[in-house]
Amino acid sequence: MAAAFALGAEAVQMGTRMVSAEESPVHANWKASIINAKETDTVFLNRFGPGPALRALRTTRTTAFEREPPQNIMREFGQALDLYFGGDMEASIALSGQVAGRIDSVKPVAQILSETMAEFEDTLALLASRYGAPA
Repeated sequence: MAAAFALGAEAVQMGTRMVSAEESPVHANWKASIINAKETDTVFLNRFGPGPALRALRTTRTTAFEREPPQNIMREFGQALDLYFGGDMEASIALSGQVAGRIDSVKPVAQILSETMAEFEDTLALLASRYGAPA
C-alpha cells in the first residue's frame, strides 16, 4: 500500500482479500481456492474485449476461455450463485487478482485492515529512517 501511495494513489483495492475474509458470504471452496493459489494461478480474460478485461482464478473453465476467448466474456459467467454459495468453482468465473498468491489464511476484516495499516505505517517509518523525514 505504501508503494501505491508513493506513486500517487489515494486508495488501494482489496477485493480478493475481502472475498477471502471470514465475514465474506462466499462458499468456503472459493476462499480455499484463494488461500491455496500461487501468483500464477490466475488467468487474464477478455484482454481484447468487448467489455472489461478480467482476472480470475485458474479453473478448467477459465483456462478454456484463456485459450479460446469467447466473443463476449460477460455472457460466460454461468451460474454465479452456484459458485458464490454452492462452492462449485466451475459454475462461474471466480474473479480474483494475482494477490491471491500472497493470501495464506482466512482472517476477520478488522484484522486484515489492522495488519494492512500497521504494515503501511511500518513501511513509512522505515523509509523515513532510511531517507530522513521531509523538512
